[in-house]
Amino acid sequence: MISHIYDQVIFTKGLMKMKVRLCFTIIILGLLLSPQKAFTAQKTDFSNESAFNHIKYLVQKIGPRPAGSKAEQEAAEYIKSNLEEYGWKVKEQPFSKIVIHKNPLKPDEQKLELVNSQNIIADLPGSKPDCILIGAHYDSAGVSVPGAVDNASGTGLLLELARVIAAEPHQETFQLAFFGAEESGLVGSSYYADQADLSAVNWMLNLDMIGLPLEIDVAAKKSAPPELIKKVIDLTRKSEIPFHLSRDFTVMARESSQGGTSDFSSFLDKDLPALGLGIAGRPAGFFHRPEDDIDKVSLEDLQKIGDYVKLLITSVKLEQADQHSWDELYLTFQLGSRIIIIPSYIVGFFILFTLGFTIILLLKSRPQKGVFSWLAYFKAIGVALKAAIIIVSTTETGELLWRSLKNMNIIWYAYPGYFILARIGIACCSLILLGSLLQRLSLPKDPLLYWQIGVIGLLLISSITALIRIDLAFPFVFWLLCYDLLYLFPNIILLVIGPYFIYKFHWELLCSQQWFSFYETIHNYFLLFMFIYALLSIPLILGTIQIALFKAKVWRKHLAKLCTSATVVFIVIVLGLGLVPGYTSNYRQPVTVQEEWHENSKGRLHVFSTDNLPPGFLDNFNVRQQKEIFLQSLNKIPPIDVKATVCEKYSSGRLPDLYLNLNYLHEPYLLRISIQSQEPFQITRMDGFLPLAKLPDSILLKGRRFANDYMLIMESTPPYNKTIELSLAASSQVKCKIEALLVYNSEKLTIKNNNISADYQTMVQTNYDF
Repeated sequence: MISHIYDQVIFTKGLMKMKVRLCFTIIILGLLLSPQKAFTAQKTDFSNESAFNHIKYLVQKIGPRPAGSKAEQEAAEYIKSNLEEYGWKVKEQPFSKIVIHKNPLKPDEQKLELVNSQNIIADLPGSKPDCILIGAHYDSAGVSVPGAVDNASGTGLLLELARVIAAEPHQETFQLAFFGAEESGLVGSSYYADQADLSAVNWMLNLDMIGLPLEIDVAAKKSAPPELIKKVIDLTRKSEIPFHLSRDFTVMARESSQGGTSDFSSFLDKDLPALGLGIAGRPAGFFHRPEDDIDKVSLEDLQKIGDYVKLLITSVKLEQADQHSWDELYLTFQLGSRIIIIPSYIVGFFILFTLGFTIILLLKSRPQKGVFSWLAYFKAIGVALKAAIIIVSTTETGELLWRSLKNMNIIWYAYPGYFILARIGIACCSLILLGSLLQRLSLPKDPLLYWQIGVIGLLLISSITALIRIDLAFPFVFWLLCYDLLYLFPNIILLVIGPYFIYKFHWELLCSQQWFSFYETIHNYFLLFMFIYALLSIPLILGTIQIALFKAKVWRKHLAKLCTSATVVFIVIVLGLGLVPGYTSNYRQPVTVQEEWHENSKGRLHVFSTDNLPPGFLDNFNVRQQKEIFLQSLNKIPPIDVKATVCEKYSSGRLPDLYLNLNYLHEPYLLRISIQSQEPFQITRMDGFLPLAKLPDSILLKGRRFANDYMLIMESTPPYNKTIELSLAASSQVKCKIEALLVYNSEKLTIKNNNISADYQTMVQTNYDF
């Protein structure tokens, strides 16, 4: 019995020791693990790896995200779930907006597009009422474009920033906006700016394409406040971030339908201080192309810009943002990392001073007796205009020659800078060669006449542009001032420096996202731009004649040598352009691989490009060099079937009703309906496609004169109704063309060529006449 009790006591003591050891072990493990857990929970440093993982998911798991597509919706859900996990208050803002696309060079062309998408808005309240708004768009440019840099990089950075902000104490109130349909014309951001109450927003920052060197974009139809620019630039310099401040080159986009280059523009239009961050310089060859993949994203750049943006949104605050008014006609000058901002009143004073100084010089200048007459003026103007046209025309010589010999349309795609320098060199050579011809003509010999004509022309241009916007007038006024100084100090340096800001504008345009469309427009409308540049060349030609007459002996002495040198340089430049490749592995030739289905015909693969397909690629198909080839489609059935029914009605005219039924397994990413007739027509009712209630009052769905017919083009992004009904008022036969664009399975035909950038898509087209 005693032995049994003793054993029981020993067992109890052993059990107690085990419990004590177990508790001790748990406490030790807790002490060891809890600091790590605490550290993890409170980690507030920006992580480029976390941001990169978000980018990777958007690019590789979801893929291309065109507006309205299911992929874009999936990306929106991904963004929303992550924000909710980080503790943000999240709401989804779906929208349907009709966008009117107009070509200013073709005013009769008009296209209406219904864009369906959604914005994701997240709020994180703080103790201060003022709000900082940070935005980024999450859609991509097309069905074949993964959109890693543009703009999964901005979206991934903003998602990681959302985690960092929510994990640390803050007094500021933050709002994040992930915009849909940016690539369709800033549709998501403009919709949000129209609908939201922005009265509490201090300023807005937009992230669009993350990389270095940094582009700080501060202008759209309006310009960002100078106070905001100064504070942002100061922090950028302290952070040792290489940057370029972009403002004046966007003059070409100010009056466009979207009014700017990215989503911050929508908020500047609402008088809200805003600016955008992007990548400075000419866009890489993968911009808006299928090569915009995950390998183009730099982890190092993500870390630097992530830390910088965090510092920016927690440090920069505008003192008078509630007034929403500021000087927007200022000028900015960048000298290295220094930014000089000239307020509008100083710009205005400079313009008034220069205009006044010019008028005084014109009044002071006295023509020599018997030299000046109206006939002399008109003769000098006529000669200068003819010379300008000849010079501008010859600048096209090199490109025309090699476009013909190489049978290429876009020979400048990879190296546009070389062709611009070649144009300048050819223009200078042509001017020298024309000089030898001009001296043989019986022209007025007084240099003052040519100076007066040039200065009067610049005075008129400067005055007219100053009445429009004084900041836009500055380049011409600066040129005018240099031309004034030619009266006092005739020399070639002042003549060349005068158009400096015109040169600078073109250079910044070349280094912007608009360079390709601008250069292409110049070629498509060569006569129009030849006339414009000829007018701009006239002051240079007149100034050259003035200097040549002022130093006639020196000019005659060296003219023969100059002409010989100019001829040699001209030939070298023209021949040298032939060595410049049109496409490279960095700037690849765009090629479209399109599966096409027309009416009841069999499907075919249409491979085409603006230039001849590369010989190495064509060798696989045993065809000669050409711009397009047709292959048999590997699919037997079209991916979409369209059936049409027409019901005719007459009531003081022809009133046909058209019923379209769409059957498909995979939803198209774009649906286009084109209506054409020889006589005017108007759509009076439409169900299931463009909601007429969303159209502006000034827009009617009627055909516009195009060539010899009347035409109306309408587009829509997903989702669609499978039944579309529309009623027309028409007096003659109407042609209706329905086009559906879908994703093509590129695994069936993959182009592997380092100099080709291939877009894959399927197009189904059906035509009806009624």
